[in-house]
Amino acid sequence: MNKLQVLFIAAIVCTIGSTVYLLNKSSSDVQESQLTFPYDENLAENLAGFSMASYCKASKIENWNCGASCKKNPEGLQDVYIMKNKTMNAAGFLAYSPAHDAIVVVFRGTVPWLIKNWISDINTVKTKYSRCEKCYVHLGFFNAFKELQDQILTEFPKLKAKYPYSKVFVTGHSLGAAMSTHAVPVIYELNGNKPIDAFYNFGSPRVGDENYHQWFDSQNFTLQYGRINHRADPVPHLPPNYSPFTFTHIDHEVFYQTFKKPYTQCIETESLECADGIKIPLDIPDHLSYFGWDWATDILACQ
Repeated sequence: MNKLQVLFIAAIVCTIGSTVYLLNKSSSDVQESQLTFPYDENLAENLAGFSMASYCKASKIENWNCGASCKKNPEGLQDVYIMKNKTMNAAGFLAYSPAHDAIVVVFRGTVPWLIKNWISDINTVKTKYSRCEKCYVHLGFFNAFKELQDQILTEFPKLKAKYPYSKVFVTGHSLGAAMSTHAVPVIYELNGNKPIDAFYNFGSPRVGDENYHQWFDSQNFTLQYGRINHRADPVPHLPPNYSPFTFTHIDHEVFYQTFKKPYTQCIETESLECADGIKIPLDIPDHLSYFGWDWATDILACQ
C-alpha cells in the first residue's frame, strides 16, 4: 500500500464505520427491474481517464503531458481552462476533446494531502437546494461546486461558441463526482436547455436527499448518465442513507465486481443488486482502481 492510499484511509476511516448499519437490509429491499438504461462503456472509460487527469498539475493538463493519466486519451485536449478556487481547493477543467468532438467538463476528486477537501467530504450537514422544492443536499459538496460555478458560467459559453455543434460530456471522481452531479443542471441550461450528451461519474458519494433524487431523475438533463461503482469502494456509501442523515443516490448505477467481468446495471437507486449489496464496503483500493488502473501511482506521478 503506497503513501496516497495510506493518507486516504486515515482521512476516511473516522466516518466509514457508521456505514456498516447500511448492511442490515433484507432481501425484500432489493429493487428489481427488467429495465436498463443507455451505457457506453468505452466512453465511460474515456471519461474516467479525464477524471484521473484532473488530479494532475495544471501545466501538465494544459500541455496534455501528464504521463499515464493523459495516455488514457492520447489525442489530447484543446482550449483547456483550469478551474480553481483556493477557499476549499475545489478544482477541475473545461476543454474541447477533438477525438470525441465534445466539450468536456471535469471535476477533480478528493486530494488526500489537502485537508480542506476532507472537511468538505466528511461533514453530513444538509442545505436547502433552491432548484427543487423541499430538496436538501450535502452542504460541503454543494459549497465546493459553488466555488467553481462562476467559472463554468463564464467559460462554458466561450467553448460552446467556438464549437457550437460539439457534444457535451460531464464527469468526475470521488468529490469530483459529487460536484459533477451539481454541475449537470447548470450546464444543461448553458447548453440551451438541450440534454447533455453523456454524464458519467466514478465512486460518487451521495449528494442529496430523497426529494433531490426524485427531482434529478425526473428531469431530462442528459441523454445518458450513470454512477459507476467498483466492488467495495466505501465512498458510495457516504454520507449515510439511514436516519437521521437520509442521503440518497440518484438512479442509474453501473456496478463492477471487477473490470474483467460484466457489469450490473441498477436503474433504481440503493439496490442490493449493486453496491448496496456489498456486506463490508471498506476497500479503499477499490476507490483508486476504476477500470483496473492504479490511480494512486498515476496521480502522484503527474504532480
